[in-house]
Amino acid sequence: MTRILPQLLLLTTAVVTAPVLGQFTDDFNDQNLSNGPVWSGSPVFIANAGGELQLNDVVAASSYIQSNYAMPSLDNMEWRVQVRQTFAPSSSNYGRVYLASDQANLLGALNGYYLQFGEAGSTDAVELFRQSGTTSTSVCRGPDGQISASFTVGIQVKRDGTGTWTLAIDADGGTDFIQQATGTDAAWTSSAHLGVQCVYTVSNADNFFYDDLYAGPIIVDATPPSLLGAVVVNGTAVDLSFSEALDPATVSPPGNYVISGGLTTSTAIPLDATTARVTFSPGFTSGTTYTVTVDNVSDLVGNPCVAQTADFLYFVADTPAPGDVIINELHADPTPVVGLPEAEFLEVYNTTANKVFDLAGWTISDGSTTGTLPSITLGPGDHVILADDGSAALFSTFGPVAAISTFPTLNNDGDPLELRSAGNVLIDAVTYTLSWYQDPVKEGGGWSLERIDPSTPCSGPANWRASVAPAGGTPGIQNSVLSNTPDNTPPTIAAVLVGGVTQVQVVFNEAMNVSGLSAGDYVIDPPVAVDAAVPAGLDGVVLELGAPLTPGQFYILSVGGVSDCVGNPIASGAQATFALPEPVQPGDVVINEVLYDPRGSGSDFVELYNRSGKVLSLAGWQLANESGGVIGSAAVITAEAVLLLPGDHVFIAEDVANIALTYPGTMTGRALQADMPSYNNGEGVVVLQDPAGITLDRFAYSDDLHFELLNSTDGISLERVGPDRPTDDPTNWYSASERVGYATPGYRNSQFAAEPAASGALNITPAIFSPDNDGFQDLLNIGYRFDAPGFTGTLAIFDVAGREVVRLLDNELLGTTGTVSWNGVMTGGELARMGAYVVVMEAFDLSGRVERYRETIALAHKL
Repeated sequence: MTRILPQLLLLTTAVVTAPVLGQFTDDFNDQNLSNGPVWSGSPVFIANAGGELQLNDVVAASSYIQSNYAMPSLDNMEWRVQVRQTFAPSSSNYGRVYLASDQANLLGALNGYYLQFGEAGSTDAVELFRQSGTTSTSVCRGPDGQISASFTVGIQVKRDGTGTWTLAIDADGGTDFIQQATGTDAAWTSSAHLGVQCVYTVSNADNFFYDDLYAGPIIVDATPPSLLGAVVVNGTAVDLSFSEALDPATVSPPGNYVISGGLTTSTAIPLDATTARVTFSPGFTSGTTYTVTVDNVSDLVGNPCVAQTADFLYFVADTPAPGDVIINELHADPTPVVGLPEAEFLEVYNTTANKVFDLAGWTISDGSTTGTLPSITLGPGDHVILADDGSAALFSTFGPVAAISTFPTLNNDGDPLELRSAGNVLIDAVTYTLSWYQDPVKEGGGWSLERIDPSTPCSGPANWRASVAPAGGTPGIQNSVLSNTPDNTPPTIAAVLVGGVTQVQVVFNEAMNVSGLSAGDYVIDPPVAVDAAVPAGLDGVVLELGAPLTPGQFYILSVGGVSDCVGNPIASGAQATFALPEPVQPGDVVINEVLYDPRGSGSDFVELYNRSGKVLSLAGWQLANESGGVIGSAAVITAEAVLLLPGDHVFIAEDVANIALTYPGTMTGRALQADMPSYNNGEGVVVLQDPAGITLDRFAYSDDLHFELLNSTDGISLERVGPDRPTDDPTNWYSASERVGYATPGYRNSQFAAEPAASGALNITPAIFSPDNDGFQDLLNIGYRFDAPGFTGTLAIFDVAGREVVRLLDNELLGTTGTVSWNGVMTGGELARMGAYVVVMEAFDLSGRVERYRETIALAHKL
């Protein structure tokens, strides 16, 4: 089907043709086919938004579009065009570009020349034809198969004064044309029109594209090739890339290349049309930057380059050691935008003075996703930005960027990051949290975390803070918070983990000089031989023992001859006590303190206390909650064999750093950071379980257990008064004292009181108490003991006028011993006035025995 625009054809027949030797050009960027120049023909062509001439039909047809361009002579003329067909061409789907025609209708009989793109079979080639009436004759043909699938090619055609045609093609669609064929035909010597013809089925009715059309005198190339860069091949050779195709004869002379550093040129060979491989002797020196200068290498028309230079760094990649490269900056929460791109990134930094690394095969991981780095050179003092390949381009203006296809997603509130070499050696590790920002505003997003002192790669949260750069971070350059604060503090033993009867892991409080851990001095008393010491991560070592440990035996481990990662030796006499853990039973460990209503967005914590005489391992223990009588949301505290010695405390929190900042007395050495179940404000249940899910202790907390006169329980923990008293005794829990900052994570509770040793009567301590929550004698502890079981009792407090103030026990079945506490609050919720009070207890058993006790106490207030 052929459709013509008659009105346009009538119009264009009256248009004055272009001047002799004038140029015809159209890049279609104006998206207009009606002027500059005017196109006419089938009404199914458009100039699309991408600046291309496009077929835009909806049915199968043969269509054309042409423009008037008079060429009185075809001699010494040139044509250029970019052709794109997004399908495999065939005899039913092909395009033609008419370089010359004596007729405007390109679908009828004419005299001229055209390029055809598509034929029958899989040997499709770009071919130049002469058309005489309706007969076509091949003039020359490009390589078979060059356009057998969808393609984009750049075409250059020239005809000289003897009628010789030259066909040159850029298979990538650009203008680096390479000659493909020549042929001679001088049958037609002039032209009045040029244009495009398309033959197509319905499936390809909009898949023909043409651009950057030129016709006119041969374009004279007077521009020499430019040297684009140098890539190291090996210790003696580099590949030099140029801006255009080269004359191979000018590539080979060694004298066309001069290199710095006293080296001489040995050989030069063309590697492809635009690349020369040049070798030098005696060879490159690692860590040296060289400059190569090129003269007299010419393009295909003889333009020689002059003094073109390129620099390249040659190095033999050094083997990295832990701390040689560090994670120096991280952007975990890019929203809201402060100034940096709205995308996550990490920055790594080479801390060495003379080592050069190739990052190919290195990995970055957050524990769940691992990304592999591409080959990129990291010299002494260099920074490299690591980013997801989808956003890496956003950081290209900041410095070198490594685009990673599986870049870990950085959690806003913290992640454990590990940087490993291609040999899987742990080079650096950072486990950041929100508290590292040291700024509640900046932790909300848009600001990066920066390392304060890169020369101290082993420092933890104290060596990080939020960026102070106006843009919110400093990717690729020196950190805005940079400060040289040398680490002069020796390492200490943080924990000893017993992994089995013949294996002990020593954990230090900071990253260590890993290479020296195996040769350290490890002495165990009572004597047990240490057969081997194997580094474990950056801060630990596993000791393989020559004999099994004895259950229940306490051992003292002494460590010497090791140092932290900056060289500080461990202090003389560094010791730690450990033992082979024993099986845990319910009641061995109790829930000792709970913070369920933290300040702001802070962390909850649960403190445990070992009230047994056993050495216990926390490995596999779980914290859970309870709802409707069903225990759920169990979370493992730790998978490691963390020891809990008799009388020891340990607290568990999701953000230990937040607890330490909120409560200055926090014993961080007795902390475990782990995921925790949700504990609701107001009331809830904390459940402690062993690895098999057996309940070791259960505490049902509520705001009612707090000191009743507090204005708010926000940020105030509930402390256990006596570790040996029942967990479900409501008088055994009290608000942490104001004097200690309202919590005691990791150490003895501010409200701790030893159980009175009752002996057949009441035993009350202290005789004078002051219930003001200042941590000093806040509770009255009333101990009792009976010589036989089975007593039911009532215990009440009376004022001196004989009026009952509060009833603490009301006909309750009692044990032979017990303790009840009074916080000074009367039944009506008011604090009792200072003065004397009487404690009265009456008890009876089924045999009719009755016991009565009366003791006077004093309640005091601050004046």
